[in-house]
Amino acid sequence: MPRLYAPPRENPIETYLLAQCRAHDLLCLKFVSPGRVGVPDRVLVAPGATVFVEVKRPGGAPDPRQTVMHAKLRRSGGTVAVVAGRADVDRLLARLRGRRRPDPDRAPA
Repeated sequence: MPRLYAPPRENPIETYLLAQCRAHDLLCLKFVSPGRVGVPDRVLVAPGATVFVEVKRPGGAPDPRQTVMHAKLRRSGGTVAVVAGRADVDRLLARLRGRRRPDPDRAPA
């Protein structure tokens, strides 16, 4: 019997994330770690922040292996964001764009 409904996919959200990062001059790298399960999909590097980004389809949530890996990353001082739609991507990038770029010629106060 043919499927009447196909659930939304993650790919359009990841494509949107990448396009928005490029548009705002942010580095967005595909993240793979052979031999490790549950690692986030992307590493986003912005002024003053590096964020591991897990991309999910709308309404989706990380699976148990991803949840465990996200907790390990956070315990080690990492920042993990889960985006499940364009609005989540827009909120994440707005937060990151609000950070000031550190001035390499100026010593911290």
